[in-house]
Amino acid sequence: MKLKKGLIAVLIAANVIMLVVGILTIPPNLRAEAGKESPAPRMEQTAPIIPSPEEEAPPTTTESGNISAPEETGMSLSTEERPDLEDFLWYTEDVAYDGVPSDANIIDNIVPLTGGWKALIVYDPNNEYDAGAMEFLNVALAGTAESLSLTLDWYQIFWANEGESFDESDMEDSVFNGKWENGGLWASGAGTIRLTQFYALNGKQYAVGTMDTPDGIPALVALVRP
Repeated sequence: MKLKKGLIAVLIAANVIMLVVGILTIPPNLRAEAGKESPAPRMEQTAPIIPSPEEEAPPTTTESGNISAPEETGMSLSTEERPDLEDFLWYTEDVAYDGVPSDANIIDNIVPLTGGWKALIVYDPNNEYDAGAMEFLNVALAGTAESLSLTLDWYQIFWANEGESFDESDMEDSVFNGKWENGGLWASGAGTIRLTQFYALNGKQYAVGTMDTPDGIPALVALVRP
C-alpha cells in the first residue's frame, strides 16, 4: 500500500506537468495526425501489387496444426525511440504492484536481450525521502554474460515535489558494467542497477528491477521494447 501511494503521488505530479507542457501524454504520431485532413479517395488506376515469394508463402504450422507466429528476436525489437509515460503504464498501473504476469515468457539468458530499450526510473517510490521523481531515458545493453554494459542515455526527469520537468538530453551518457547472474543482471557505475526479471509478452520484451543510487535514495527500474 505504501508503494502504491508513493507511485501515485509521483504519477499525479508527472501528469500535471505533461498536461501543461503539452508533451508525452499525446504520442507524436497522434499529434501529427491531428492536424491532417482526411485524404480524398484515390481515383487513378494503379498497377496490381505482386507479392514477394515470402508474402506468398503460407504461415508455418506446428505439429499440432496451430499457426505459429514469427518469433521476435532481440535485435528486431531494439529501439532508440525516446520513451514517454504511456510506454510504462503496464508497470506503473500493474506490474509494480502485482508482479510479472503469470502468462509471460521468462527470458533467462542475455542473448536475445542486447540492443536498445526504453527505460523508466522511479525514485523514492515509497515517498520516504521527499525525493519522488520519474526519469525517462534510453538504455543500450551490450556484451556477454560474463562482461556486459548498460549505457544510459538520459532524456527527461519529472520532480514530484518541485512540480517541474527538466530536459536531460544534453547530459553525458552513463556507463554501467556488470554480469548476468541467476536469470538477471547487475551493473555498477554511478550506483548499481539490478534487473532481476526479463520476460516477453504480446510481441514486446520487458524488464524490471531496482537501482541503488549514490545518495542512497531507493529507486525502481523498468525497461520495455519496442
